Amino acid sequence: MTLDEDDVVLAKALISNPSSWDEKKIISQYEMEFSRWNNSKFAFAFMSGRVSLSACIYALNLQPGDEVILPAYTCVVVPNAFYFAGIKPVYCDIELETYGLDVNEVKAHITPRVRAILLHHLYGLVCRDYHAILDLAKCYSLSVIEDCCHATGAKYRGEKVGNLGDVAFYSSEQSKIFNTIQGGFSTTNNLELANKMKEYYNCAAYPDSVWIQKQLYNVLLNFYECKHPKKWILRDIIQLRYGHKRLLSTTAEEEKGIRPKHYGCKMPAPIAAIGSNQIKKLDYYNSRRRETAKYWDIWCENNNYTKPVVIDNSVPVYLRYPVLVEPFKKQNRSWANKQLGVDLGIWFASNIHPSKNIKGFPKADKAVECCINLPCLMQ
Repeated sequence: MTLDEDDVVLAKALISNPSSWDEKKIISQYEMEFSRWNNSKFAFAFMSGRVSLSACIYALNLQPGDEVILPAYTCVVVPNAFYFAGIKPVYCDIELETYGLDVNEVKAHITPRVRAILLHHLYGLVCRDYHAILDLAKCYSLSVIEDCCHATGAKYRGEKVGNLGDVAFYSSEQSKIFNTIQGGFSTTNNLELANKMKEYYNCAAYPDSVWIQKQLYNVLLNFYECKHPKKWILRDIIQLRYGHKRLLSTTAEEEKGIRPKHYGCKMPAPIAAIGSNQIKKLDYYNSRRRETAKYWDIWCENNNYTKPVVIDNSVPVYLRYPVLVEPFKKQNRSWANKQLGVDLGIWFASNIHPSKNIKGFPKADKAVECCINLPCLMQ
C-alpha cells in the first residue's frame, strides 16, 4: 500500500534500462538517506531483513555454540538466521500488551552461554519492556539486537527504535512499513561493529539480473493488484502478464529451516532506487497509519476489546493494529469483511510463523490463538 504511480514509472524505467543496474552510487546514496532519516550512524542495505540480521550476528562475533534469547512469537526467518550461523535460540515468552519480550522471562533464561538478546517491536508498537531489557542486558554484559522490521520509524524518548541497542535490522519486504518487494537494512552507531558489518557486506554478492528483473516486475504486480483505482478490472490482466515472475516472501525451504541458494545478497542499484523513492514517503504513510489506529481504538472501546498499549514516551507506527479476540473470530475471519469491510491479517498463525508451534509459552500461545491484525493503510 506504499507503492504509488511514481514507483511504477521508476520500475518500468529501470526494467527498460538494465545498463544502469551497476551504478554503485545509487546504493550508497540510498544507505546515506536511510541512515540520515533513521538517525543511525551506519546503515548497510541487503536484499532482506533476515540477511540484515545475519550481518548483525556477524558484527557481534557470535560463534557456534553461543545462545541468544528470542521471543517465542516470531517469524521463522529470525531463528533461521541464528541456526544458519550455528547459534542456539533460547525462546522466552512474551507479554500481551505490545507482544514483545517479557523482561522477567528474559531474566529467568539468562545462562553463561547466552551472549545476546533479540527484542522486537512488533506490529509497529514499541516493546513494553524496551528500557528494562536494555538495562538487564547491560547488567549481564549481553549484546542487544533490535528487530525493527515491523516498526521502522517508531520512536522512544524522541529516538527512532533501533538506535538504543547494539545493532538493529529493518525490512522493506512487501508487507512491511516501506516496500522494495524484498530488502532490508542493518544498522549500528558503534564504529567497531560497523566495520564488522562492512566486512560481511563486502563479502556478500549481488543478486543476478534475472532476480533483479523479477523484483522490479513485482513492483508492478503489487501496485496493480492492491493499489490501482481500477485494480478489480486490472488484476486478472496483470496476473496473466506478470504472475509467473511473482516472488514469495518466505520460501518453502525457509519454512523447513533450509538456507536458500539466494540467501546472503546485498542490495543492487535498481532496488535501492525504488527504496530511495519509498523513503520520501515514510513519514507520510506512518502518519496515515497512526490516524487509522485512532479509528480502531474507538472500535475496541465500543466492542469491549483491549487496545494495544502505547508505552510512555513512545510513538508507534502501526504496521498493523493487533487485537486479542475470541478464538472463533480468528479462525473464521469472514465477519470482518462483512462488518468492517476489511480483510484481517493473522500474523502469527503459529509461534514460529508460518512454520511450527513450540510448547511451554502460554502468552505466545494465546496470541497465536486470539491475535488478529487490522489494516492501518486502506484506500
